[in-house]
Amino acid sequence: MMNEAEALKTLAREDPAVADEARTALRSLTSGEGLGAISLLRLQEFLWYGLPTAAPQPTEAYLGVTRALARLFTLAGMERYAEACASEETARILGAYAESRANGIAAYSKALALSPTAPPDTDLLAWSSVMGPDERAAYDACASAIELAVAARDLKVGASGWKTRRALLVERWLTRTESAPGMDTWLSRISAERIEEWAHGHPGERSRLARTVTPRLLEPPDLPGEPLPSLAWLLGRASDGLRLTARHYIAPALVGEAAELFRWGAGVAGRRYQELDVYPLHTLRGLAQHEMGAVRRSGSALVLTRTGQLMAEDAAVRWHIGTASLIGPDDGTDPDFTVAVREAALLVITLHSIPIGYEELASRLIELHAAEGWSSRSGGSLAGAIRGEIHVLRHRLRALQLLNEDAPVGTVALTAVGAAAALSGLLARALRPRRHDHV
Repeated sequence: MMNEAEALKTLAREDPAVADEARTALRSLTSGEGLGAISLLRLQEFLWYGLPTAAPQPTEAYLGVTRALARLFTLAGMERYAEACASEETARILGAYAESRANGIAAYSKALALSPTAPPDTDLLAWSSVMGPDERAAYDACASAIELAVAARDLKVGASGWKTRRALLVERWLTRTESAPGMDTWLSRISAERIEEWAHGHPGERSRLARTVTPRLLEPPDLPGEPLPSLAWLLGRASDGLRLTARHYIAPALVGEAAELFRWGAGVAGRRYQELDVYPLHTLRGLAQHEMGAVRRSGSALVLTRTGQLMAEDAAVRWHIGTASLIGPDDGTDPDFTVAVREAALLVITLHSIPIGYEELASRLIELHAAEGWSSRSGGSLAGAIRGEIHVLRHRLRALQLLNEDAPVGTVALTAVGAAAALSGLLARALRPRRHDHV
């Protein structure tokens, strides 16, 4: 086995041109840190993305680089890395770039997701597509830990349950402190980094509001025994199979029960309720079914999903998932208008010490989003679209029993639990994995 200098000298004797290619590629791959800085995942990212996107070249030129690296790794006794360079998979991905950059990146993304050493998303953390320095360092550390476990045969790829064991290994690595006593865990560093990025992600009013609310995000809320009673009721009913009509609406008897219990239909004695007559319940069902993923339709009933079972059993899980739904799901690879408006609305409402008028709220949101360059997705006026989103948010707040129903007409205010829920929803937003550069 040769060290780096010996391997490059031997390669230069064999073929000076190949040695030059290997030296240049190695410098790019390791940022000048040498063979000791390489991991299998880092090599795969370089071969499948870094190399072919650096400068357009014929596929054969890329393959020449991979062959040079394969020979260098072989001389250095790094056979697994040499195999990755010379693999059919690498050749296939590089060939996809000859078709188009989009095809190449798609092939790279698919292959990387299937790589055994790629740290998977876990219950503790979903990795960002756009990572900050701490998250990237944690990702690389977890990848190295997985690779070491595979090499030591502590983790046998393809064996029964190996993916579960890999996820547990990642979670242990994210939460361990013994390697640096007194230091933050990787998980806490990632969380702090994401909150900081969220608070400074936009110039202007949104960031000012986010920075103002940030100190309150981590304050433990003072909550009653059941802070989301309407959601707990729905999940409890669904645990036994919540009855639906032939047209798949909630059965009238259950609609009436919810209306009376949560004051959604008071004053209409003896009325036979339909689901659409009690819009907060209809909204709650939509949230639970389509955004929280807590219930699903099975025949003529709503039943709990695995997520719903966890939510029904654990009030903390119910709180976390329920409050995150106020803003909505992760907006994916492109910023989403509805998510942006709901986030800004909660920031304004939470920081307003007294009930705020709907027109004042709308005016502030219109000004904020116009300054950020937003336009209505439907092609209509920005003002109209924002007012519509405010009403959607109001329905969500009312469905989860978070709206102060005694506030003056024409204003919006939160209950004490509602204020805590808004902060929880904003925290979930801040901690989400980043999918694009604008946060």
